[in-house]
Amino acid sequence: MKSETRSAEAQVDSSSCWKRKAVDSLLSDPQEKRERLELSPQDVLTVKDVCDLIHYITLRRSHSVRRPSWFGVSDERVSRVNVMVLDGLTQSHFYRYFSVFRHLRNRYSARWTLAPSSGDPLTSDLLSAEVTVCDRAAETRVELPAALRWHPVIRRFGLSTTGLTNFLLTQQEMIKQKYPVKGGQGCEGFMCTESDGGVTDSSPLFGLDCEMCLTCAGLEVTRVALVDSSGRCVLDELVKPPNPIIDYCTRFSGITRALLEPVSTRLADVQSRLLQLLPPDAVLVGHSLDGDLRALHLVHPHVVDTSLLYRQEFGRRFKLRHLAQVILKREIQSEVRIGHDPCEDALAALHLAQYFIRKGPRKVVEDHLEDLWDLECPEDDDSDHVISSKRHSSPLRFGHALSRSGQSAVFLGGSVETSGSLSNQQCRRHRCSSDREVVCVYRRVVQSYTLSVLQFSSFRNTLNQTAAMGAHLEQVCERLQQMCVLYVGPLPSDATETLVHRLLKRCGHLRTVRLLHYTHEVHAEVVFVHLEGAQLALEHLNGLQINGCIIKARRPVHELCLDLDERLSERQNDPLNTRLIYVSNLSSKPHRHEDQLQTFRQFGAIQCVTSAAEHAGKRGRHAFIRFECADSAQAAVGVDLQIGNRKLSVCHALTPPHMTSWTRPVTTETSPDTSEQGEECDERLLERQMKKLDARVGKVFRALEENCLSVVILPGHRRYVS
Repeated sequence: MKSETRSAEAQVDSSSCWKRKAVDSLLSDPQEKRERLELSPQDVLTVKDVCDLIHYITLRRSHSVRRPSWFGVSDERVSRVNVMVLDGLTQSHFYRYFSVFRHLRNRYSARWTLAPSSGDPLTSDLLSAEVTVCDRAAETRVELPAALRWHPVIRRFGLSTTGLTNFLLTQQEMIKQKYPVKGGQGCEGFMCTESDGGVTDSSPLFGLDCEMCLTCAGLEVTRVALVDSSGRCVLDELVKPPNPIIDYCTRFSGITRALLEPVSTRLADVQSRLLQLLPPDAVLVGHSLDGDLRALHLVHPHVVDTSLLYRQEFGRRFKLRHLAQVILKREIQSEVRIGHDPCEDALAALHLAQYFIRKGPRKVVEDHLEDLWDLECPEDDDSDHVISSKRHSSPLRFGHALSRSGQSAVFLGGSVETSGSLSNQQCRRHRCSSDREVVCVYRRVVQSYTLSVLQFSSFRNTLNQTAAMGAHLEQVCERLQQMCVLYVGPLPSDATETLVHRLLKRCGHLRTVRLLHYTHEVHAEVVFVHLEGAQLALEHLNGLQINGCIIKARRPVHELCLDLDERLSERQNDPLNTRLIYVSNLSSKPHRHEDQLQTFRQFGAIQCVTSAAEHAGKRGRHAFIRFECADSAQAAVGVDLQIGNRKLSVCHALTPPHMTSWTRPVTTETSPDTSEQGEECDERLLERQMKKLDARVGKVFRALEENCLSVVILPGHRRYVS
C-alpha cells in the first residue's frame, strides 16, 4: 500500500542567528562574530516543531512561551524570525546539486529532515497553531482579573518579564514610532553613535532630553541635557541653530534671545560630545525620545521610551509631568518657572525607567492601576469561577498572540492556497509574481516585521513546465544512490550473498547485495546505506584474496558517476562534517563501548557518538563520532587504530548528521515518453534555476536585520513513497 507524503528539509541559520551588521556577520571571522545554536540530537522535525520554534522566539518575552526541548539559543536578544520556503525542492535536490547551493550550504550550518505533514501549508499551521505556554504562566494568566490580564502594559511585556534588555524598543517598534534608524527614510546625514556593543541587563542607562525652538526649517535643538545612571548631569549645553529662529517657544523651552546670543556651540559639537560620553553598550532613556533624537540628527539603536513603558490603550501616552507626580511623587515642569529644565526632565525619565525595570510590569500595574490608569481591580474570591475559566478558556492562537503583543508578520509569495488562509489582521499579504519581486519587496519592508515568510515558487513552476515531477525526482534519487554502489569481484563460483555480507560488513551497513552470474566471472552489485561504507570498501578491499580470486572494488562506469570524486570532496568539506568521522568494524558488545571512547579521546574532546543498535542490548558496528574541533577529527583519520583484535576503519564523514541513509527506496510515477536530449536540457535548465534560487537566498540573508533567526524550508512536492 502506498501513501501520499512530502520530502522535505529544514535548515536553520545557527552560524549567524543574530546579526549586528550584515558586513560584520558575513565577512568577519565566524568564530569571533557569530553566536551558535545549542541543538539537541534530533534527526527529524515536524511542522509543529518548526511552529514551536517560531512561537518561542517571537513570544517568549510577552507570553512566557515554553522553549522547545530540541532547541536553545545562546543569545537572548534573538527576537525576529525569517522563514524562506523553497517550493518544489527536496532534501535530495539539495544534496544532488550540493555545489550549486553555495549560500545554503555555507550560511546555514544546522540541518534537519522535515517529517511529512498532513498537506496543510506551513503558514496556515503557523498562524492558527496553539501557543504552548508554561503551565505556571497559563495558570496565572487565567487567574488574573480582566483589568490586569488585558492591561496594555501586561499585553506588551507579559507578567514575569525582567531585565533591562526586555524593555528596549525593538527595531520594528522604533520604525513604527518614527525613531531615526540607520538607513531609514529622512535619516540621511544623521550621525550614528558608536554603540555596537552588546547590551546586557547591566548596561548603563543615560537620561536624555532636549529643548527646541522653531526656525524657518522647523523645530531645531537649542539645549541638550544628559544624565548618567547615578543621576549626575554630565552634559548641559546650549546650542545655536544654523537657521534663523522664528519662535523661541520660551514658555516650554525656557530659551530667550538673550540666552542664545553669546552661544557659539553648534549641533556638530554636541554630537561629538555625546559620542565621547556614551559607551558602546549605552542605553538612552527619554520620554518620547524620537523627537529629541531627530532634532539631534542622531541614530542610536538601544532606547527605552518611558512614554511606551507606561502605556495606555489606543496609543495614548501619559505626560512626563503626570508620571513623575504619580510614580516618583515629584513635581517637575513647575508653572511658576518659565520653561522646562532638560536636566530635570532627563532625570525624571531615567528614574521612571529604573523604577519600571526594578519592579517589573505586573507590580507596576498592580500598584498604580487606580492612581495612574484610573482603573479598578475587582476582587473575585469565587474559586469555582477560576476553575471554570481554566476549563473553558479558549486556546491562545499564534496569530492573535503576535498581534496582541504589538508585533506583526508578513507573507510574500504567489501561492493563492497559502496566502488565502491568512487574515489581514494576523499577517500582511503581498502577492508577488516572481521570486525576484519577493526579494525586492522584502528588502523594502524587512525592518517593519517581527516574522517574515517568503515563498519562492520558480523551481516548482519550472518543474511543472518541463517534465513530470515524479520522473525528475526519481532521477535525482538515482544519482544519489549511485554514489553508494560498488561492484565487487571476481568472486568464487560458489559465492553467496551471505559471503558478500560477511566480507563487507566490516566497512559499513549494506542495503542490498545482488550477485551477477552473467559476467565472465561472478561479481556482486553492492549498495551501502552510507557513502562512508562504499568509500572504506574501495580503500580496503582491493587485493584481498578469497579461494584464489583477487578481489577488486569498483565504482559503476556510468555518466552519473563522472563527477563523483568532486561530489565526495564537497561532502567531506561540508561545514556539518568537518568535526565528524565515520568508524566501522566496532564491537557490538556494550561493555566495549568505554574502550572505544577511550581510544578516540586521545585525539580530543568528543561531543557525541551516534550509532544505531542492530539488536536489543547491542550497539551497532558502525558509528559517527563528533569531536569538539575539526583538528581532532583530522588527526583521528590519519592513524591506524585497533581495539583488541579488531582493526578499525576510519574515514571522514560524508553523511550529514540528520540523514539516516542515502538510498531510501523511492518509486515515482514517470512519464513514458521522455527523450534523453529532453532530460539533458531539463537538467541544465534546473541547475540554472537552482543557482538563481540560491543567489536570492543569499540576498535575503544579507538583508536580514539585527537579532534575526533565519529558517529555510525545503518542503518538496507530493510524491509516492513505498
